[in-house]
Amino acid sequence: MSGGEKTYYITTAIDYANGLPHLGHALEKIGADVVARYRRRRGLDVHFVMGMDEHGQKVVNSALEQEITPQDWVDGIAEHFLAAWKRLEISNDDFIRTTEDRHHRAVRDMIRRLGDAGDLYAGTYEGWYCVGCEVYKGEDDLEEGPAGDLRCPVHPSRKLEWMEEENWFFRLSRYQDRLLELLDDGPSSSCPRPGGTRSGG
Repeated sequence: MSGGEKTYYITTAIDYANGLPHLGHALEKIGADVVARYRRRRGLDVHFVMGMDEHGQKVVNSALEQEITPQDWVDGIAEHFLAAWKRLEISNDDFIRTTEDRHHRAVRDMIRRLGDAGDLYAGTYEGWYCVGCEVYKGEDDLEEGPAGDLRCPVHPSRKLEWMEEENWFFRLSRYQDRLLELLDDGPSSSCPRPGGTRSGG
């Protein structure tokens, strides 16, 4: 892809590999495909990327239920997603899987650069974790279960797990002022506003 004002990059969410593709996945891909095709017809050099997130506790649990390895699980799921996009004639230029070597290399390079720039710091993250939602939940987000324990309202039959993990954090505060300036300056092609509206092309 060449540089300049004639380029257009579009990406979709990377689908999570814990189950088969469904209508919600298809609607997002079709919408992105419409935009990509329109931009190509207008003469822009479009790079349309999709992919899969193949890591997480749900993936491990799904593989264990099938008595196969997580890699075998995600390989099988990826085939279903790729077949769906082919059948829908989605015109993506690339499909990136988080288990691919090229993804691993890109992540290692990005982390190295962020570390070299002083943008990462070590810390501990802890809280109630809902495996079903794959998200930490604040106590305000929870309900009391039948035994007086805390439960996720989306997955009330599952017990929450108290998780504590060492992790690396991005030093967002270093960029806070500049980001707020960009937001205050209004919508632009470099800073889209919520809802997907953009100016400048």
